[in-house]
Amino acid sequence: MVKTMNYIAKLVGVGQALPERVVTSEEMEAMMGFDQLGIRKGMAKILSGVSERRFASDEINSSDLAVEAAKEAMEMAGKKAEDIDLVIFSALTQDVAEPATANIIMDKLNIRNAKSFDIKNACNAFVCAIEIANMYIKCNDVKNVLIASGEVLSRFVKMDLLKDPAKLKDVNSTFSVGDGGGAIVLERQESEEDFGIITAFRTFPDTWSDGVLWGGGTIYPHDPDKFYFQNESEELMKINFKRAMKFFEEQMEKMKIVREEIDLFIPTQITKYIIIKSSEVLKLPDDRVVSQIGTLGNMSTASIPVALSRAVNSGQLKIGTGQKVVLLGVANGFNVGLVYMSI
Repeated sequence: MVKTMNYIAKLVGVGQALPERVVTSEEMEAMMGFDQLGIRKGMAKILSGVSERRFASDEINSSDLAVEAAKEAMEMAGKKAEDIDLVIFSALTQDVAEPATANIIMDKLNIRNAKSFDIKNACNAFVCAIEIANMYIKCNDVKNVLIASGEVLSRFVKMDLLKDPAKLKDVNSTFSVGDGGGAIVLERQESEEDFGIITAFRTFPDTWSDGVLWGGGTIYPHDPDKFYFQNESEELMKINFKRAMKFFEEQMEKMKIVREEIDLFIPTQITKYIIIKSSEVLKLPDDRVVSQIGTLGNMSTASIPVALSRAVNSGQLKIGTGQKVVLLGVANGFNVGLVYMSI
């Protein structure tokens, strides 16, 4: 009996870009005027679990971090600009409203013969990009895909709370924010048995208006007060957490994922508490759950590719060995995604 060869997507390169400036939670509190507001020191770290994060300098934009990470990923993959068939930029922040930041990245990397587009889906944009790239590869439309993220989230954090102390309740989640970039290269390969990448996503649209960055759309095109992150309500966070955990449990069972056999679990890095709580609910082995938020903060879409890059650079993951990785994505909107990868 002749076995059928299938096209699969395989991870062949990873990269990261971290700004030089380190900002501690104490510095964040000073910038926000905690002393003047009578808030005791250490609350930012207590609420987020973040001791420090990186902030990009004024001349650095989202595409710059994405390009730096992409160069590293392409070098590891052994790919030149002319080898890339598809470029996907997936991030919450972007250089300009239009055109797609992917075009800017292509120009900076001298990629001239590829298709490209941006994906917007809050913190889940990168895992969504993996799903879409996987579809392109499996249908034999492209061979090499570059997925890059560059997040300069610090420019959307409201620091001048002294002008309006009532805004403090809206910025709790921003205590964890950090800047960074990450990238991966996926390559089309043929295989009889390896599954490559399997994905599952779901959106719960009834809570889309919770935790919105309102500025820049047609609702509030010019209101400068709307260009800052808003905090999710505590009640809806609890509801959506339960939804996410139920979804992940169902999908891991459907995909026949044996927790003890997975080499690395990488959850969305929102707060340290959520990572710990997710691990408890899903019964994930502690020694294989990534929690880098303490020193890097929440880099939104860049968190997962940075985690992959750090794991490869440390030797925890070895590309081409068939190790198994599970990515757990949670994002405002509200949507959840699971990516199961054989690397």
